[in-house]
Amino acid sequence: MGIFSKKECSICGDKSGLLSNKKLADGNLCRECRARLSPFYDLTSRDTVALVAAQLQYREQNLAELDRFRPTIVVGGAGKVFIDTLLGKFALASEDEMRSGNPDLFDLSGLRDCSLAVRERYNRGDDDEPSSYDYDFYLKFSVDHPFVRNFTYGYSGVTVSSGHRIKESEVQKIYYGQKEMKTGLSAFFSGVSRKTMESYLNQYSLAQDMIDALTTAASAFRPGIGYVQPAAPVYQPPVIPVYQQPAAPAPQTANFCSNCGARVDSGAAFCPQCGSRL
Repeated sequence: MGIFSKKECSICGDKSGLLSNKKLADGNLCRECRARLSPFYDLTSRDTVALVAAQLQYREQNLAELDRFRPTIVVGGAGKVFIDTLLGKFALASEDEMRSGNPDLFDLSGLRDCSLAVRERYNRGDDDEPSSYDYDFYLKFSVDHPFVRNFTYGYSGVTVSSGHRIKESEVQKIYYGQKEMKTGLSAFFSGVSRKTMESYLNQYSLAQDMIDALTTAASAFRPGIGYVQPAAPVYQPPVIPVYQQPAAPAPQTANFCSNCGARVDSGAAFCPQCGSRL
């Protein structure tokens, strides 16, 4: 058999050519089966057929679990983070992918780190075009997951181009209100235009909103890691009023006339029967 002969996929059994086949440690994988893997999974030629088969089984389970996924928080731009705080899971996808795709559901309890990553590309100029810088925006994730651990997610789909280098430290000062952005004043005193600065800051702010939403939601599912367990309320027994026996009325002393023995009212000066002075 020649090098250009078709290979049999070790998962589905279909034949695939040289360009559509992926060589595994102990078999082959066709393009169709590879497309069913997680987009965040880093497939290598060292992976085994058993590992790929296990992930494809997980992906089927993930698709079924999406039926129960009901996002309560949605933050982002072209790419969004969808958070179900009741189910305790989150997904990273566009609106279309969320409706018709199979985006991975990650446990909020498994979120270990989430941060902004900005990739800078330098474009060397020539006689026709000046040199420039391009900036692409991603979120970096570290999660506890059986198949995915560390990955990046391009949430914006926007590339900001600038004729001058943008300093991350200056962006942070403006974002956190330590420096004002004024019309007519160079953004970073290095020739960056206001329009470019606003576009960069918009992507920066979008990432921070997504990170804040994720870390806040995850804090309730990660006791011991930046999570303060609320103190249990101390039981206070109800105060039972002490029964007070009503005081008995003071006994009334009967008064009698010493002369005739007739009963007389208290405080009377003379006996009403015989007229004797009391």
